[in-house]
Amino acid sequence: MTPPGVPGLPTVGVALESAVLAAGVQAILAGAGLHPPAGDEGPDVLIVDDRWLPDAAALAGQAVVALGSLAWAGTLHEVLSGGWAALPLDATPSELVAGVLGAAAGLVVTPPGTLHPEAADDDPLPADVTLTPREHDVLALLAEGYSNKRAARELGVSESTVKFHVQAVFSKLGVQSRAGAVARGVALGLLSV
Repeated sequence: MTPPGVPGLPTVGVALESAVLAAGVQAILAGAGLHPPAGDEGPDVLIVDDRWLPDAAALAGQAVVALGSLAWAGTLHEVLSGGWAALPLDATPSELVAGVLGAAAGLVVTPPGTLHPEAADDDPLPADVTLTPREHDVLALLAEGYSNKRAARELGVSESTVKFHVQAVFSKLGVQSRAGAVARGVALGLLSV
């Protein structure tokens, strides 16, 4: 019989492909007082692995802890509106529990060094950056927090076209994330705040 969850702590579902890994994760969670939901209720937080990566959109509306590839950090912010964590498979028990609690609280949890601030003071800005009109439109929509899908609808183009323009903007600005692109765009005067 599964013990009831501790009042005030989130319930946690584990959807990992490896039964051994799932058992280890469940033992860590139980040791921290985090348990599966009772009955037919859905969990407050769902722990997934890389097999979910191609279908990450199916996780929308859920607080998620993704174990495995750090590609999750670049994916989850686009498909989730709530909290999430992207942790390596070798995350410590403390990191796993912190990821669950942070995701349940609506926070983003990643290991140090996962999210790099591209616009650091000692990081030189590109000298001359020229964006095409469409790239400028895409950068403006990134600044407004649009997902690729929503930007595609707004611009009347396909989602893959938006992805192409996003990558071109990243390349021209010398960044690796949406936040970095917006920060560089503001620093270079391409965007106004």
